[in-house]
Amino acid sequence: MDRKKTKLTAKIIKPEDARHDEKRGNADKAIRRAKYWGFPVRMRNSGIYRGKGVPEKNNKIFFNNEKNPVKKIYQDDHSILNHPIGPSANRLIGQGTKVHAKGSITDVPGILVGHAEDRSGRTGCTVILYPEGAVPGVDVRGGYPGTEQTDAIKPGTSTDLIQGVLLTGGSNFGLAATAGVVNWLAENGYGTPTDVGPLPTVPAAVIFDLYYAKGSPRPDAQLGYKAAQAAKSGAVAQGSVGAGAGATVGKIYGTPMKGGVGTASWQIPGGPIVAAIVVVNALGDIWNNDHIIAGALEPDGKFVNQTRAILEGIPPMPISTRSRSTTIAVIATTAKLDKAEAGRVATLAHDGMARAISPVHIQGDGDTVFCIATGTDTSGLIGNAAVTAVGTVAAVVLEQAIVRGVKAAQAEMKHQQSKK
Repeated sequence: MDRKKTKLTAKIIKPEDARHDEKRGNADKAIRRAKYWGFPVRMRNSGIYRGKGVPEKNNKIFFNNEKNPVKKIYQDDHSILNHPIGPSANRLIGQGTKVHAKGSITDVPGILVGHAEDRSGRTGCTVILYPEGAVPGVDVRGGYPGTEQTDAIKPGTSTDLIQGVLLTGGSNFGLAATAGVVNWLAENGYGTPTDVGPLPTVPAAVIFDLYYAKGSPRPDAQLGYKAAQAAKSGAVAQGSVGAGAGATVGKIYGTPMKGGVGTASWQIPGGPIVAAIVVVNALGDIWNNDHIIAGALEPDGKFVNQTRAILEGIPPMPISTRSRSTTIAVIATTAKLDKAEAGRVATLAHDGMARAISPVHIQGDGDTVFCIATGTDTSGLIGNAAVTAVGTVAAVVLEQAIVRGVKAAQAEMKHQQSKK
């Protein structure tokens, strides 16, 4: 979008005095233009800009109309209640990106993905395999995590490589599916060599999908084995598949919407590939390009905007069966990382989750990100530089995988409804 600039003589322009100061004669024109087009006005020493950029504190004027539903912020009391609420507000401090990652986690050579579902029970599991063994890392957040073998892959342990990660529905019951994945890997000769045969390591994380399930569905070893058996390279199914079969989003207030599995990838030019796969089962709303695309709904079908509701003093729902959730993800990269570095990449990837989900990492969530590094990159990018580059891209691909997963799930739901 083109930005038009009108020179001003003042260092700080305030709307209440712009009309009365002859030295700021051009301010009225710029403000009228902003009101007409519905864009925020950015004021700096060098002038007024029409665009979505935001200046330093106390130099801000926002206007509201039908085209741009954001209101004036930094009022006389410096209130933030009229801030453009949601993770897109992070873009105000430069965290956003307009880069659109494509592809999938299987763009990392050697990565295999398999889904298995219990359609009658609305649950399932998704397995991400690298049978030859990859360097692991993990970062667990939120107040209600459900994981397995995350301690075993932390720095300082003797587990240097893992053969896969399981993402599963069924809450704690779903961890039983890990045995099926481990059995399949062992049967096919994958795992750490021991005197009694290969010993695969497959950490796991769960989502809470029991409230919206039918009956008492619990992913078990058989379902995990089926997912591992189905694992392949190439295109990855997204939406209400695998662990996303029973995923939902927007559960603090109102009526939730469907969540699901999403994936995206990006190759740093001349460097490693970085990719993500995620099961989106968030308590918060899902945001994309300054708009909620899925989340809690009012009775009339409009979005609640849960972050704004909290800021305006509406008490959140107490943690209950209905409001337990969790978003879980895997970052895969060809970069050469050790376990500490892979863990740091997982930490940085959470930034992408925070951009796409709001609120996030709260008491009903057990948000978890794994990182697996295959080490096949030959660009020479290593150490702190690799962590910075890969972690930054990991946040981008995770953010976009979240959006893609929810969009795929919503499209599938609309298609099913159109058949009725």
